[in-house]
Amino acid sequence: MTEDRIFFRGADCLPVVVDIIQTWTELTAKESSDIVNTAVGLVLAAGRGTRFARSDVAPRPKVIELLLGKPVISYVLETLRDAGVGRVIVVVGFGAQQVEGVLGNAVEYVRQNVQLGSGHAVKRGLNLLRGMEGALVVMCGDSPLFKADTIRAMLDEQRRSDAVVVLVSAVVEDPSGYGRILRDGKGAVLRIVEEKCADNAERAIREVNGGAYVFRAPWLASNIEQISKNDAGEYNLTDMVRIAIQQGKNVSVVRCEPDEILGINTPEDLRRAEDVLRIRSRFA
Repeated sequence: MTEDRIFFRGADCLPVVVDIIQTWTELTAKESSDIVNTAVGLVLAAGRGTRFARSDVAPRPKVIELLLGKPVISYVLETLRDAGVGRVIVVVGFGAQQVEGVLGNAVEYVRQNVQLGSGHAVKRGLNLLRGMEGALVVMCGDSPLFKADTIRAMLDEQRRSDAVVVLVSAVVEDPSGYGRILRDGKGAVLRIVEEKCADNAERAIREVNGGAYVFRAPWLASNIEQISKNDAGEYNLTDMVRIAIQQGKNVSVVRCEPDEILGINTPEDLRRAEDVLRIRSRFA
């Protein structure tokens, strides 16, 4: 068995999510007449989530933590489906069998057995997409609050502008922990600066990278080997923005609501996401 193999698996899953995932699988199995593009989704779900560790429970991937009774990653898959993305590949690593057991045949899988960053994860996913034309939507499996309208807007912007990469940003009150988006005097993106690398002026920037991307797939496949290894020995996907700008390629940004970019890294994040979803449901 090679790492490039597509895995379809229906292993035993956590009892509390069986019925929920069966419903998700049934929904995704239906043919959808509103899929109007050839975009593919790539969801990064290989991380461990050490801040969810509990002494009385065996470690499990944070993407299958429950958010209002549903696995966190299921919200990401639903967003892609509602945005018209028909094919979805999930990159799994830590707890791969648990994730595959929860999601079953609703998606395709590729393994990232050694976690070397988001850029490396995307490179693993591209092994299943050789020769692909069109747009590739890259999302994190622990970011459940993005709206389908935001992903559709990113796809529309990629087609309109022919950008090699479209990223999503938000203006937040407290940008701590996020990469800052630097622009020139005309508003064009210059680069993304991670917080640990930012100077005081850059840290004051409140427009931050939201962590979802739409790439022109052929360009990404041709250039992903150019990602530089960071000081932690990892390959960050944000480096593709630097590469695109150095090549003189078009990079576009779509703005979203601040609550959409919340990632689930701690139990407190999970509670915040629950609050956001409850508020949304009241105004739906």
